[in-house]
Amino acid sequence: MEKDREIAKLVRVLDRISGTGRFAVWRELPPDAASFSVRQFNRVLARITELEPAASTLFAPLPEDASLTVTRMAAQDLAEYFGDVEVSTHERHRFRHCGPKHAFVGAIHFGGKC
Repeated sequence: MEKDREIAKLVRVLDRISGTGRFAVWRELPPDAASFSVRQFNRVLARITELEPAASTLFAPLPEDASLTVTRMAAQDLAEYFGDVEVSTHERHRFRHCGPKHAFVGAIHFGGKC
């Protein structure tokens, strides 16, 4: 049970890394943002492979010079591998959409609280 809770926490970190990649499409991020995301992804991957050794055959660490887009895709893929882990719907999708009463136009949010 404790292992599942830690994996769920790591999946949330992967979602945040993925969110940074999506945000980068709209904004110009500092040059060190990509390298930070790559290092963070590699640390999460290392911990996940300790907890779930089977993941090491499917996922490899990213090179330090990987782009933010590649890091985002890798984080999404790794998070999907653990799709059966219990993570609340709100936590899993809060950066993907805001619901029917909310809308984004560019980077400007219209509607209630997301």
